[in-house]
Amino acid sequence: MYLGEMEMEMSELYQLGRRLAEIALEGMGAHELNIAPGEFLVLQDLFLHPRSAVGDIAKRTGLAQSRVSTSVRSLAGRNWVTTAADPADGRKTLVDLTEAIRTASEQRRAAHADNALTNALAEVDDAERDTLLSALARLHQLLVMDHPPRRFPGTAALPTGR
Repeated sequence: MYLGEMEMEMSELYQLGRRLAEIALEGMGAHELNIAPGEFLVLQDLFLHPRSAVGDIAKRTGLAQSRVSTSVRSLAGRNWVTTAADPADGRKTLVDLTEAIRTASEQRRAAHADNALTNALAEVDDAERDTLLSALARLHQLLVMDHPPRRFPGTAALPTGR
């Protein structure tokens, strides 16, 4: 159905977000690499912010610090990241991508979302697909750029009974 034909329920919006995340992960080959979504987020963050403290990764990704630590241990076990004590604060652990993973990440990130979305939208005609891809790009611009991620599920305060 088209946007004008129905109103989207919140659960449908959530399902759409999950499906888009699946398409993105598939497009970047995450399933081939056998990595969990949390590990993917940690890798993505380290690609953008080399040599980061675990706590800083948690803040930027919205993942719990314990989840980031678990992901870092798993990735270090695969020799995808290196860890070292922070020389300025020995209590902190600094994490960075290995050079081989940074190079592989650059290649995977170079893939355009249009290819993965075109495959996912194979049943629609070219004009509608172009319209949908433009709408998604605009949504990204409006809803993602310059908006830091928020930790889920604590993204909103629960209503208080007064």
